[in-house]
Amino acid sequence: MGNIREASDCLKVYIDTKDGLKAQYTVTETETREITMENGEFTLFRTLFDNDVRVNVIHNHKIGKTSTNKLDKADLEKVVDDALTAADSGVEDENYDIAPGMEAGQFHQGVQEPDIDKLMLRARELSDDIAKNYPRILLMQMIFKYEKKHYIYRNTNGSEDEVTSGCYLIILEYAGNDGEKSSGIFGTGVMIDNLDIPFMEQGSIRKNLEEAEASISPCAVEGKWEGPVIFTPAAFEQMLIYSFGAFAGDNVILSGESKWLGKIGENVASDKLTIGIKPWDERLVKTDVITEDGFRAEDYNIIENGVLKSYMASLYVSNKCGVERAKNSSMSIVIEGGETPLEDMISGIDRGLIIGAVSCGFPSANGEISGAVKNSFYVENGKIVNAVSETMVSFNLSDMLLNVEELSKETVMDGTGVIPYAKVGKVTISGR
Repeated sequence: MGNIREASDCLKVYIDTKDGLKAQYTVTETETREITMENGEFTLFRTLFDNDVRVNVIHNHKIGKTSTNKLDKADLEKVVDDALTAADSGVEDENYDIAPGMEAGQFHQGVQEPDIDKLMLRARELSDDIAKNYPRILLMQMIFKYEKKHYIYRNTNGSEDEVTSGCYLIILEYAGNDGEKSSGIFGTGVMIDNLDIPFMEQGSIRKNLEEAEASISPCAVEGKWEGPVIFTPAAFEQMLIYSFGAFAGDNVILSGESKWLGKIGENVASDKLTIGIKPWDERLVKTDVITEDGFRAEDYNIIENGVLKSYMASLYVSNKCGVERAKNSSMSIVIEGGETPLEDMISGIDRGLIIGAVSCGFPSANGEISGAVKNSFYVENGKIVNAVSETMVSFNLSDMLLNVEELSKETVMDGTGVIPYAKVGKVTISGR
C-alpha cells in the first residue's frame, strides 16, 4: 500500500472495530527536492519521498501515541495495537480528549508544482552575487529545497481534513573570513512561495551577510553596566519562544510555576507590544492548518497592547486546569513594526548592544536568562563601533517584555513569521 488515502481508510476501518476507542490519526507523504552548492557549483540534486503515520488513542481515559513510516495493512494495524498497548500501561486521566467532529475540509497552501529550473537559476544568481559582492564571506553550506507535504487527518468524532502544502527553502551557513581572522558562524533560513524575487532580497539574507563581514574582528567590551539593547528579529524571536515556554506553555501551567497564571486581562508586557500567533497570515508561507489536538487552527493574539490574552494551552491542559485552549498550536509569530526606523533606534543609544543571538540554556521557571551574545555589536554615542566578543548579558524575560521601549519600522519576513527589531531597556551587560 503506497497511497495515503488508502492508508487512512485502512486505519479508519481497523479503528472502527475497537469499541469505546477515541482516536485521531494523520497519514503524511513528503516530497523533497534538494539542491546543494559548493564553491559556486552544484554538487547534489536528489529527490526524496517519505511517509509518516501518527496515531493517538484514548482508551479507558488513558492515552497512547505511536508512529510508523510504513503503509502496509499489517503495519497500520500494528501501529494502532501498539498505541492501545501504550495507553493501557498509562495513567488514567478523564481530562484526555480529542476535538469534536468538524465538516470535512480541503486546503492547498503555497507551491503545488515546483519550477526546478528557475530554482537552480536563482541559486546560481545568489552564489555569484555573494562571490562578487561579499568576498570576505566563507560559505560553508548552501542548500535549496522544494518541499511538499500531503496529509490526511481524521478522528473518531468524524473529522477529516486533507492538506497539501508546498514551498521553497533557502538554507545558508557562513562566516566572515579574512585570512587568519574570522567571525562566528551565521545561519540564515528563508521559506518562500514564489521565485519572482532574487534570493539576496529575501528575508534578512543581505543584512546577515553584511553583519558577518563586519564581525571578522570582534572586540571585547569593558566593564559591567545596565543599559539598552536592540534585539534583531531572530534574537527577539528566540527570546519570545523562551518566554512562551517559561510563562505560557503546558508544563508551567500544569505545575503552577508560570508567572502569568491568573493574569489573563492584565499587563505582562509593554503597551507597545502586540504578539499574534497567526498561521493564516498571508505573509506566511507554510503553517499548521490543524492543531495537535485536531482543531482547525485560528489566528489569535497571545499579548495585545501589553495585555495577556491567552496561554498556549493544549486541550488536555485546558480541561485539566480550567484555562482557555489556544486557538492553534503553531509558533507563527506576527508582530507589526513600530514607527521608529532602525537607524534612529541605534542613534538613541548612548552605550549598549545590538544582539544577534544569546547562547544560553532554557530559562528557569522564573524567566532568568544569562548567556554570551553571538553575532552582536557594541553601540556607543548612537553609532555602531565594532562586533563584540567575550560579552555576557543577563535579564529576566518578564522584565524584558515590560521594558520593550521601541519596535522598528522594519520587519523581517522569513516565511514563518513577521518580526521587527526590538529595543529593550535595563539589560545587564558584562564585558571582560
